[in-house]
Amino acid sequence: MWQSNASFAKWTAGAALVVCIAAAAAAAAAGTCPVGGYAIPACPIQSDQVIQDQVISRLSGSVSSARYPILVSVRNGVVTLRGMVETSGKRDLAGLFAWSVQGVIDVQNCLTVDPKMADDLFLVGQVRRALSKSAIDAKRIQVRASGGVVELAGTVPTDVDLWNATEVAASVPGVTAVHNNLSVYGPTGSPF
Repeated sequence: MWQSNASFAKWTAGAALVVCIAAAAAAAAAGTCPVGGYAIPACPIQSDQVIQDQVISRLSGSVSSARYPILVSVRNGVVTLRGMVETSGKRDLAGLFAWSVQGVIDVQNCLTVDPKMADDLFLVGQVRRALSKSAIDAKRIQVRASGGVVELAGTVPTDVDLWNATEVAASVPGVTAVHNNLSVYGPTGSPF
């Protein structure tokens, strides 16, 4: 009896394997191969040129632009992205878009973040940090930076906070100028 159970188990394992291969072949014939088509033998291999064209198409407009072009090269299903982007978020998004193309087996994301944009983002973080460490109620202050020039917008509870916010922002290394567009709100939360 035990031998017949072992034979039955081998037979069902073999049948399951045949069903899986047949299902993969049917999916390939229907053109529904998953991402990474190289990994499944039944899926047709996309040519590198087709993969490159599809990656370029997915990147254009959303990540790649005239100001920040991305060079895409493909070799044996491995996509390499080179160039500069505005933010680290766009760098990560470019990698995800490349991975989403059928036939891609790996993505080498060699994109760099524009140092000017990175410096501005760093400066915004430093100003926010300095404001939060000060005695200023900075919950309603928005900070923007461009080329070392910091803009403060929003509201603060007192005139003292308004003037101190300018001083705190100006004291952060790398800040070249501060545009204070803050307004003062009264005890009820509405501007005076």
